[in-house]
Amino acid sequence: MRDFFSGFKFKIIICVFALVLGIVIYAAVSGGISTVPQMVFTEIAKPFISASEAVSNWVEDTLDKFVNADKYKERAEELTEKLNEQYQQLIDFEKIKTENEQLKEALKIKEENEDFDFSPPCNIISRNQNDIMGGFMIDRGSSDGIALYDPVMTSAGLVGMVSELGPDYARVTTLLSEDLNLGVMTFESKVVGIIENDAEHADAGECLMSYVSKDSGIKEGEIVKSSAGVVFPGDILIGTVKEVYNDENGLSVHAVITPAVDILTITNCVVITNFKGQGVVS
Repeated sequence: MRDFFSGFKFKIIICVFALVLGIVIYAAVSGGISTVPQMVFTEIAKPFISASEAVSNWVEDTLDKFVNADKYKERAEELTEKLNEQYQQLIDFEKIKTENEQLKEALKIKEENEDFDFSPPCNIISRNQNDIMGGFMIDRGSSDGIALYDPVMTSAGLVGMVSELGPDYARVTTLLSEDLNLGVMTFESKVVGIIENDAEHADAGECLMSYVSKDSGIKEGEIVKSSAGVVFPGDILIGTVKEVYNDENGLSVHAVITPAVDILTITNCVVITNFKGQGVVS
């Protein structure tokens, strides 16, 4: 018996008893013996409780979507319709804003050219990207009082002329084109010449003024305007002289002109439907 009390097994029993006694005392102080197993169970059950809650929420959401699918669809359609209405209002606002700007532009041109008659403001609706001479089509035609060879301009200056016509469209040949011949004059030195373009200068967005005498006195930086004729009215801004160089014949010079209007980027214009002297051959 003495060997048992002094043996290893007895020491283990004492240790277990002490541990149990400590737990019992702690549980009593903390509010009861049931607290300990409850705490242990709670910790063990936590992952399962979380998983259960997640599954429950998923099932609830799925059932809600299934049961109320028609309701959500109807709501989504209502929101889409309202969004489309707002988009349309924005488009209409931008359209009205653009039209107002065009009318102001046309009014400004009219104030500066009281004897001219103009078409309604025209929008450029298409361009040929392969046309280095910048030809384009506008959304106005013969039903708007436009005729073949009518001049086209913006408040910045001359653009070109109408070269093709339909009831609700017109094609414009620009100042850069080889097909357009226009009499011009420098504002300061009163040198006259003719716009007669080539592909090289058109590709650079420039016009070429030819038939200028070598001793004319034309200078770089001079303003160039149109000369009055049967197709184009006089005194419409063409551009400025960028460069003057001798012709191969040695008897005349050419003037490279930078147009006042950036023909390749404009989005709207007006057509001059009537002016004093139009179509009159002297």
